[in-house]
Amino acid sequence: MATFGRVSGDVTGSVNFKDSVTASQGISGVGVQVVRDSNIWYVDKNKSNSSTGDGLSWKEAFLTVTEAIAAAGDYDIIMIGQGVYSEAATLAITQTGLKIFGSGTSGLIWGPTSLKSDTCADHLITINANGVEIAGLDFICNTDEKDAIRVATTAAIYKTHIHDCHFGGGSGEYGIYTGDTYDSVDMHVERCKFYNYATAGIRHNGTRCSYTDNVFFVPAAGIGIDCAQTGANRPDTVIIRNYIIGSNSTDTGIKIASTEPTDGTLLVANNVVTNCSTNITQDKSDAGVVNNGTYANGSSFAQVDPNAAG
Repeated sequence: MATFGRVSGDVTGSVNFKDSVTASQGISGVGVQVVRDSNIWYVDKNKSNSSTGDGLSWKEAFLTVTEAIAAAGDYDIIMIGQGVYSEAATLAITQTGLKIFGSGTSGLIWGPTSLKSDTCADHLITINANGVEIAGLDFICNTDEKDAIRVATTAAIYKTHIHDCHFGGGSGEYGIYTGDTYDSVDMHVERCKFYNYATAGIRHNGTRCSYTDNVFFVPAAGIGIDCAQTGANRPDTVIIRNYIIGSNSTDTGIKIASTEPTDGTLLVANNVVTNCSTNITQDKSDAGVVNNGTYANGSSFAQVDPNAAG
């Protein structure tokens, strides 16, 4: 039996941990890295001990995500165990650099960790802090006209990273919504799946954003990605390698607003859009680049879009 005391340095050879491992100062090399003096908080509603703990280990985990949000500070990590978490109120993120991880964070495998809006009267999550990362979660939106995630509702927000999540529409309005008044700068959404959101999977209205390698199922009258551009000039957005499947009933794959950012700052390329009433709108600024590289429908293979503009 090996015993570790207060040691530092390299350990050579295999190490087998028979019980849970709690990291207080961060782990590098396994996909998790925290800054010095930050904490890792644990949430597990299905743990054997049914009483909420101090949140600092799996054994003493919180029972709700709300408790973890209240306890977390800047640059902390929240790890959420498997289960469906119906929180009583919106999870308002105001901590700089906060990371929230569900139980699945690779590829399109979002794992069995769900946030559900049955008892939440408002949106599931609001992000009003810089450097926030969210991954490995399943969002179940069962509240009418509410969203899974809202970004930049009280101030301009920088460097949001949302990846490897599943967004189930239910009766929700938007999967990810960026506000009209404040800018969402450097927001990146990748490897997520958006299903059946009444208005749009993603509502984009930010600067230097990118949406890549996502999958959208668009219902009647819905939109996959809505480039709203309702605020001040917000240039330099990239929308590439997304897969959008419509219902062929007044839906739109990618909608580009008539009031766009400055010339040449919107790139829509190499997306596969099929079975939408309008696969992609072609409104663009004079020197902009809008090129939907491929399209497909029920009677033809994917091919170069004859309506693409370059």
